[in-house]
Amino acid sequence: MKRSKFIKTISSATLAAGLPFPMMTFSTQQTGLRARFSEMAKDDDFVIKDIDTYLLRKALFVSVELNNGVKGWAEAMPNDKRSSRTLIEKTLKNYFEGTNIFDVEKTWDQCIKSEYDLGPGGLLTYSISGIDCAIYDAMGKVTQKPVYDLLGGRLRDSVEIYASFTRDVYPTPEKAAEKAKQLVEEGYKTMKFRMRWGLENQDPPNDNTVQFAKALRASIGTDIRLSMDANMGHTEKRAITLGKELEAFDLAWWEEPTAPYDYGAIKAIVDNVNIPIVFGEHAYTVEQIDHLLTYGGSWAVNPDLLKCGGFTGGKRIGDFIAKKDVKLVAHNSRPSLSTVCMLHWVCATKMATLPQEFALREKAPGAFDCLSGFPEFKNGRLYISDRPGLGVEVDEEQVKAFDKKYTK
Repeated sequence: MKRSKFIKTISSATLAAGLPFPMMTFSTQQTGLRARFSEMAKDDDFVIKDIDTYLLRKALFVSVELNNGVKGWAEAMPNDKRSSRTLIEKTLKNYFEGTNIFDVEKTWDQCIKSEYDLGPGGLLTYSISGIDCAIYDAMGKVTQKPVYDLLGGRLRDSVEIYASFTRDVYPTPEKAAEKAKQLVEEGYKTMKFRMRWGLENQDPPNDNTVQFAKALRASIGTDIRLSMDANMGHTEKRAITLGKELEAFDLAWWEEPTAPYDYGAIKAIVDNVNIPIVFGEHAYTVEQIDHLLTYGGSWAVNPDLLKCGGFTGGKRIGDFIAKKDVKLVAHNSRPSLSTVCMLHWVCATKMATLPQEFALREKAPGAFDCLSGFPEFKNGRLYISDRPGLGVEVDEEQVKAFDKKYTK
C-alpha cells in the first residue's frame, strides 16, 4: 500500500495518538452543517470545480469556484506567498476539488491528516486557511446566509478593533507617538505597538521598548488602552526585568514577550510580571492552545484565522477556549479579506469580547482596490453586514491584473 493511501485509511484513533491536530469525529459542527443543508450536500451544483490563487503585492487571494459558477473568495497567510501558492496549486487543491462544500470539515481533516508532515502549523495551515475561508464564502452565497450564521450564529453586530502598527514603519518613539495621536483622532480606543524583535534578535542590545511605551502613553493619555508586542523578543530573565519596567505604563496586555513554545519561560513571566500576558498567534491547533494554557498560562489567547486553518480551525479553537473560560483577542495581521473573515469569526465566538486586531491599510497596498462593501468603521468599531457569505465583493479583473504584475 502506498504511504499516502495508508495515511488516508488508517484509523483516526491511531493517528490522534501521535499527531498534534484535532482528530474529530463528524458528530458536532460537521454533522450540523451537513444536516442543515442535507439536500444541497447531495447536489453536484455545490461541488468544487476549481481553486485558483492570485498574487498581490503583499497578499495571496484564493478563489473557490463551484460547478454552478458561484465563487467564494478569501486570502491565505502570505508570509511566503509563492510557497503557499505552490502548495495550494500542486497539493492542497487536489483534496478539495471534486468535493461538496458542505463536507468542508471532513475534507479539511483528510487533508490535514494526509499532509501532517508539513505541520503542525506554518505553511500547511497558512495555506489551507485560504481555501477553507473561501469555501465558507461560497457556502454563504449559495445558502444566502452570512458566514457568521454558518459558524453558529451572530452574538454581536459590531466589534471594537485595535489599531496595530509597528516599529518597522515608525522607527522612533517620536514617530510612533505622532501616529498614535492620529489614530486616537480617527476613533481608535485601543492600540498595539509591535517591536518586531523576533527570535533571531532576542534581547537586542538596542532595546528601546520602554522609551516607546513612555512616548506612546504620553501621546494618547490614560483613557486609551495601550498594548505592546515583543514579537518573541526576549529570554525569560530579560522579559521579567523588562516587564517590571513596563508595569508603569498601564498596558492592557503584553504580547509574546518570549518564544511561544517555551512554556516554562511563559509561566515564569506570567507569575512575575503584573501585566496581562497574551500568547497564541503561533498556536495553530486546539492541542497547541491546550498546551499553552496548561503549561504556560495566558490571560487571553490570540490565534490567527489565517494561521490556524481558517474557519474550520478557528471554530474548533473558539469552542475549546469557551470551555476553558479564556478570552479571545484575535491576531490579524492582514487588513483586507482577512479582516472580514476575522469579523465573522469573532462575531460568532462567545469569548471574543476584547478588542480585536486591525493591521493598518499600509500592510496591504492595493488589496483594498479589489474590494467593495468593506465593513463600516465608526467610533473604533467595525460593523458586520448581513449580506450572504463574507458580504464583500471582489473585483476579479483587478485581482487578475495585480496577479499578472506580481507573478514572475
